[in-house]
Amino acid sequence: MTVRLTDLAAADLAEARNHYRAIADDLDQRFLDRLDLTIARLLAFPQGAPPVDGFPGVRRARMRQFPYGVFYRLDGNDILILRVLHTRRDPSALR
Repeated sequence: MTVRLTDLAAADLAEARNHYRAIADDLDQRFLDRLDLTIARLLAFPQGAPPVDGFPGVRRARMRQFPYGVFYRLDGNDILILRVLHTRRDPSALR
């Protein structure tokens, strides 16, 4: 099983990293470390995160220690990360 990111997810990550880097030098790396742990959890339990209402096939895994959700769907044998959004953002951004 592999993990792929959409262009929007990659842009979300760049935005979050820039935000955290502006706060503290190592905070963006800590954010990425937590994202790696979240992805490892998805690889171990691909259907472990709850589905997102109104978005068939989409699930949201919450990142620990950071207020972000990883929105993804299973795509064959892959996990496709659609967005990485702050929990205060409207999930309609998935459209």
